[in-house]
Amino acid sequence: MRLATALLLSTLIPSFALAEGVESKRPKADTADRVNAVTTMLNAPDGALVTVGFNALRRMAPGAKKFETLHAIKGDSLYRIAMNDRGELLATWEKDPSIHYFTRDRRHVQLPKPTSPRENIYELNVEELHFLPNGRDALVHMKGRETNLIINYDVTFRVSLDGRTPPKPVAQMIGARKIDMTADRAIYVLPKKPGQRCEHLTCNPVEAVVADFFDADGNAQRKTLLDGKAMEIGNANVVWGQKGPSILLRIDLPKNHDVFARFRPGAEKPDLWPLKGFSSYDDRLLYALATGEVLQVKADEKGLTLTRHLLDGSQQVSTVPARIERENWDRKVHGFGVRRDGRLWVHWGRHLLLFGKNPADAPRSHDLEPLLARFTEWADVDIYVPGQDALWVGLDRTRSRDYVRVNLADIEKRARP
Repeated sequence: MRLATALLLSTLIPSFALAEGVESKRPKADTADRVNAVTTMLNAPDGALVTVGFNALRRMAPGAKKFETLHAIKGDSLYRIAMNDRGELLATWEKDPSIHYFTRDRRHVQLPKPTSPRENIYELNVEELHFLPNGRDALVHMKGRETNLIINYDVTFRVSLDGRTPPKPVAQMIGARKIDMTADRAIYVLPKKPGQRCEHLTCNPVEAVVADFFDADGNAQRKTLLDGKAMEIGNANVVWGQKGPSILLRIDLPKNHDVFARFRPGAEKPDLWPLKGFSSYDDRLLYALATGEVLQVKADEKGLTLTRHLLDGSQQVSTVPARIERENWDRKVHGFGVRRDGRLWVHWGRHLLLFGKNPADAPRSHDLEPLLARFTEWADVDIYVPGQDALWVGLDRTRSRDYVRVNLADIEKRARP
């Protein structure tokens, strides 16, 4: 699943055309079960569904059947948004100089994007938007490069939503790689040597893993989570999924002895437990469960393997054998997740697998191949909407991406063992 967390907005890796937000000269009209020209969609805290990508910001209100366009900028691409439980939105487009604030009483306020407090910074762009709990301000995280050193420069601003107070930088970081951010914290991996290669696959050697913790007003306090002097660290990445107050990371140790590290609020040291049998660096195959355990999904020519990594370091493993018919040549996991009642769904090849309460029991299967039209392919981005108990399946087509809605309750009735 091409998420990132948090699905993050910045965790998605769209194709070049999708990143550019190329619009069709004859755009198709959205329907209750299909939305067109969208990179991804996000579940809002109030139960709404909001689109990201291309030129238009669209929202499907809780209980509604169609999307409403809130704002569009022709020739530009919407690429960062934030939402709160009051139904408010923050959005920014790549070229537009403003941050757009949509209030709960449907006002549209435009705030100027912050500028760098340091000289010799170029390509400073908005990376994250977050509403602060105080209801008055937002966090705007921006990333650029230092001209002379050619290294990352990260700066987080507190921005007043009424626009009366100038943006104030509350945290800055030089030469690090940000791996996660919420309204409560920002987590970084610090390489030991300035300018060394530091990315998702490797950052060896690591000086430290640190976090900026933000209070309700956006004031930051920095804390070292892992010290490279006490533990030899090759890299660190966040495990995406169902997030809570704890921080869950996958830590690369020497000789491929990876571990999970959970940082509980108030605890001085993290809980560590081994990640056994993980031979892939694709963190999209890992998913944090509400229990604190981690689900790993793996597919090969033999079938599908579900591994539940328990907190004591043990594992629970179940398998689904592959079907060997010619039409089942695709055995890639295109997406997976947890439904609102805790049951699993997996988009495996052309099939949607729906599991029962016991993942070890045989799942029910539904063929999704009819969703693929000519010149389309799976986008590897499937969005589960808890309020609808529905899956929006991403389809890549020439210069665009669409989503088709699949009602899981209806699918269950027609699915076969």
